[in-house]
Amino acid sequence: MTDQEIMTKLLFEKFGKLVLDTDETASITGIKKKTLETDRTNAVGIPFIKRKGQRGQVTYSITTIAKHLINNQIKTI
Repeated sequence: MTDQEIMTKLLFEKFGKLVLDTDETASITGIKKKTLETDRTNAVGIPFIKRKGQRGQVTYSITTIAKHLINNQIKTI
């Protein structure tokens, strides 16, 4: 099992759902809610889903969150 798969599994066990809102994503990643909003505006950062018909609610896939966290690690020796 890869690090991404492990992290995705842990996120699912913690939240019991496949997508998280901005507040939940901010709490997991340590990225401020305002920074997530700015990143969306600038088309950078964690990819997101904007739902139609629900006042444009923004969610983040737990798989995408896990991938973002794994890929943005700075490894030291």
